[in-house]
Amino acid sequence: MKTAFLILGAQRSGTSVTSHVLSEFGIDFGSDQHFIQGGHNPIFFELKWINDANNQLIQALGHCYTDFFLPTEQDWEGGRFTFYEQDLKAKILQEWGESPLIGLKDPRFSLTFPVWQRVLTDLGYNLNVILAFRSPSSFLKSNQSLFLNWEGWDVDRHLRFWLQLNLAATYFTRDLPVYFLSYEDLMLNPRPEIEKLAEHFQIDRTFIDRAAAVIDPAHFHHQAATETGVALIDEYYQRLRSNTVSAIDYQNYVRNSA
Repeated sequence: MKTAFLILGAQRSGTSVTSHVLSEFGIDFGSDQHFIQGGHNPIFFELKWINDANNQLIQALGHCYTDFFLPTEQDWEGGRFTFYEQDLKAKILQEWGESPLIGLKDPRFSLTFPVWQRVLTDLGYNLNVILAFRSPSSFLKSNQSLFLNWEGWDVDRHLRFWLQLNLAATYFTRDLPVYFLSYEDLMLNPRPEIEKLAEHFQIDRTFIDRAAAVIDPAHFHHQAATETGVALIDEYYQRLRSNTVSAIDYQNYVRNSA
């Protein structure tokens, strides 16, 4: 059985360092020549064509990635995605061939996951899902510092983006076992966290030291107090830490945001 690791979660939440750790265990994230900002350190591990494909899928729903929208399972159903899915299958085979152990990383997966689940399953891949998350207060500082143009985004909008992506990820992966990985825990206690990761996915423990060596405390920017002072955001962060967030939380959020 072939296996695909999908790294979900809000951007600036440890998805890149998680991918770097997994790559040291031999999980193939594709050609580094195809990564966005090739040569950047730390490495992003995002394939440009995956970014582009996810943007196209989101546009098919009438949105762009940075919009506040809350897709549901029904949005991704229907024949209008057949063309996209066939194109994704071709691109996956072109990138990885018949590689038995691959990794795919893009925060947009949190919104487009059903399409990728169908595509990868059709290609014979078993799915391992990791939800990397970060305290919302640290995310806020990091996201605000991005080179993207956040014109018109106040603190509330950044925090809703954090909640949107994390809740959507838990909703779309509700029928799969999901590994919740705290960015703060990984950066502060790399070896124990990587040991737990390796044990959970039953990957070769002989590479733990090599994987732990990629953790650079200098990249642990924008540390902040855990709480934001926004009750709803702080509640869901604690529930992410305790792995008690569920699909119902997202569905309630969709109803309350309508």
